[in-house]
Amino acid sequence: MKTLKALLIMTLMSASVAAMAEGGGDAVMARMDAARESAMATYQQSEHATAVASNQKAASNDVAHSN
Repeated sequence: MKTLKALLIMTLMSASVAAMAEGGGDAVMARMDAARESAMATYQQSEHATAVASNQKAASNDVAHSN
């Protein structure tokens, strides 16, 4: 009787864990994709700002050397 009760408890616990875990991987992947998109957008903005600043500095150096 004790063995049957223990087996029943283990089965019910396993079923509840499986039910909670269903779709959890999808939610994690969606969060990872959103974080990646946000990080890439920020990275591209910083790269663009760096390139613009570098071009402006080079242009001002060219003007200074031409005088």
